[in-house]
Amino acid sequence: MKKIIYFLAFVALAMFASCEQETNNSSLPDFQNTTNVNITGKWEVTAHNESIPVFGPFTLLTVTNPESENDSITILDSEVKFWKFQVKAAVNEIDGTFETNLSNCEVSEEGIGIKIANGKIVDTDSIYFEIQFEDDETPYGNTYHLKGHRVKG
Repeated sequence: MKKIIYFLAFVALAMFASCEQETNNSSLPDFQNTTNVNITGKWEVTAHNESIPVFGPFTLLTVTNPESENDSITILDSEVKFWKFQVKAAVNEIDGTFETNLSNCEVSEEGIGIKIANGKIVDTDSIYFEIQFEDDETPYGNTYHLKGHRVKG
């Protein structure tokens, strides 16, 4: 009987130790497989209000600024067809996300406010983000969903 109890205690201890080890290893980041997403690019996008296309396609540019710690990406409507804007946002180049709770438009004399949420570069060739403008009919009243693809060249 004692052998069975010792055996069960040994099995329980072995299971506990193996579970601990897996938990510790899985919580460590895998830096060897980490690569940065190419944020900089030229994009052909369409603006949607909910699921209804409202404008496009038009060209956006994204440019990174590695010297800036907070606002490390600039997004601009290079054709000034949709909205005249150029705005900086915080970017995470590891997962390709970007956003700004409120930034000022760099090409507007009034310095209108712009908000960007849920920005993401997907599979290195697609872009999506939500944008709101202070100078909209109702300030920040419309959320435009911009989505499109990278333009080669």
